[in-house]
Amino acid sequence: MTADIGPGRHTRVRRLPEKARYDEATIFSILDAAPYCHVATVVDGRALALPTLHMRHGRTLYLHGSQSNAVLRSVLDSGHASVTATIYDGLRVARSGFESSASYRSAVIFGPAREVARDEAAPLLADFVDAVIPGRGSEVRPMTARETRLTLVVAVEIAEASAKISAGPTDDDEDDRNLAIWSGVVPARLVYETPVPSVDGAMEHVEIPVPPSVRALLPGGDSETVRRVVAQVTDIVPINHREAVSRQSLLDRARWGDDPFAESGSPWHITASAFVISPRGVILHKHRILGIWVQPGGHVDPGEEPETAAQRETLEETGLVTRPWGSGSVFHVDVHAGPRGHTHFDVRYILWNDGDDPRPGPGESEEVAWFDFASAVERAEPALRPALEALARRVTTAERGTLDT
Repeated sequence: MTADIGPGRHTRVRRLPEKARYDEATIFSILDAAPYCHVATVVDGRALALPTLHMRHGRTLYLHGSQSNAVLRSVLDSGHASVTATIYDGLRVARSGFESSASYRSAVIFGPAREVARDEAAPLLADFVDAVIPGRGSEVRPMTARETRLTLVVAVEIAEASAKISAGPTDDDEDDRNLAIWSGVVPARLVYETPVPSVDGAMEHVEIPVPPSVRALLPGGDSETVRRVVAQVTDIVPINHREAVSRQSLLDRARWGDDPFAESGSPWHITASAFVISPRGVILHKHRILGIWVQPGGHVDPGEEPETAAQRETLEETGLVTRPWGSGSVFHVDVHAGPRGHTHFDVRYILWNDGDDPRPGPGESEEVAWFDFASAVERAEPALRPALEALARRVTTAERGTLDT
């Protein structure tokens, strides 16, 4: 858990407060992912907002512009800054116009502002280059003393802040859900296209390769892991309409060309979970945030295989050491809303344990238990029940007496 930096007098979310977040991790992740921010102030008696690039170091947000920038100078004159950053994640298309809305992550910060001294500004301006294009700083010439002198750098201490996240399924009224009207979410994201090279100076006569920092911005090819997961998901025979829709949505998500497992790259990412079986039945735990009984699982760490992530999450959340059961392939898929405004494209595996007593790790839910299949179906959150019923049929078909094969 991270510290809260809100709500404060200026940052309490009053409209739809259930969408508010005040923890550092959420707020900082939005600031770091947003390509630019807006700075608001009053200049000559009129309210003005300026879009500008930004960079965060810890609890300090840095802004920069020309020495004569009226908005930044007004901020310094007042001694305080108001900064917002928003990431547009798409559209939430409901069954009514009233409930339709944008999908977004936004952050608002307030804090004292100061002008950064020139000797402190020089290394910060170099960091700014890498903040905008990671790795570019080592590819360009160093900033000159004159350029540093012409640039104003403002440091804003993040004294209080809030985030607001609108994501996940649409909030249709109960009566509207029964209408034969399409609803859903249309994801949107910033994508860099093929670079257009300059044709002046040295590049007028010589072809200079696209540098690594720019290549890294472009969508990459699918990794071996992504191709394997796609192949396994393609082979799934959906158990119902929900899984059929989830299966296609996951396959579409995998084709975006980015790392579909990266939690930091997008709120729409592939997660991994496990149905852990033993002679005692199947394990479930009560999610400490959502308050529902589910199977163990979570995000896939960088460089980690999803099957390994399912085993790691199981160990962390239940204390159980497991191994793959059966073919080891993806057994079930489901797309659903996760915490912090994320949408999880969940791949689910079957794992085996000998029936050990659960021992959840520190900070995990203490409510972890083995259930026979009938009791698990009754206890689990409703959307999980068809998958547990399919699991029971699969286990029965495999003969319960030889479950540990």
